[in-house]
Amino acid sequence: MNTIADYMTADTKPLPYLPYPRFLLGAELTQTAKVLYAVLLDRSNLSRTNGWTDEDGNIFVVFPLNKLADMVDKGPSTVKNALNELEAAGLIERRRCGNGMPNRIYVKQPDGQEIDRLMDRKLAARQPGSWPSDSQKTGRQIARKLAPNKISNSNLKNNLSGVSESARIFGRYGNVFLTEAEIAELQADFPTVWQEYIERLSEYMTSTGKTYKSHAATIRRWAKEDKRKGKGVADYSCKEGESL
Repeated sequence: MNTIADYMTADTKPLPYLPYPRFLLGAELTQTAKVLYAVLLDRSNLSRTNGWTDEDGNIFVVFPLNKLADMVDKGPSTVKNALNELEAAGLIERRRCGNGMPNRIYVKQPDGQEIDRLMDRKLAARQPGSWPSDSQKTGRQIARKLAPNKISNSNLKNNLSGVSESARIFGRYGNVFLTEAEIAELQADFPTVWQEYIERLSEYMTSTGKTYKSHAATIRRWAKEDKRKGKGVADYSCKEGESL
């Protein structure tokens, strides 16, 4: 009986494969974002071979959205969200070139501290099967998870004030609290920039020491003000087939 596979031996030729960094296994990223990072990292190696570098010597990738979506077998909107996720995590950077030129994607390789941060986010966002009803105990649990982010006790206490026990922890500095319902609403109302606003709020609270009673309401207020002023977080949305 013929089989489609065989045992590996010392002489077996390896199959073609993508580079998949070990830190991705434990990073707080969707599976689509992880696969996209591996694809873009592989394409960066091709760009290196072809000499695709900018004036500063940094390697960049040009990858049309429709081709990227086909490669990972996902829809364009899913790929856009995953790219936004990677950029919010600091793993890629997209730059507009203007004048009808395709956008450039710069793939970044995190150092040890950044890898620890990505892993800490997963630990901070992971919730037990059921939260205790005692709010003080809940606060202590979240405080222990946030310890690697070096948030002061006073700021942490303020951040936890009025936070729902079902809220998850978001943001680079682990200080933005949002429930699943709030996340769903932000994704629906701001599909291309909701993660950027989360990161903006996380960085702002960390750098200024300010706190807010409702992080979801703050993000909505900022987004409305930016829209009214005609500015806001960079929106990378584009028509299907255009490069991201």
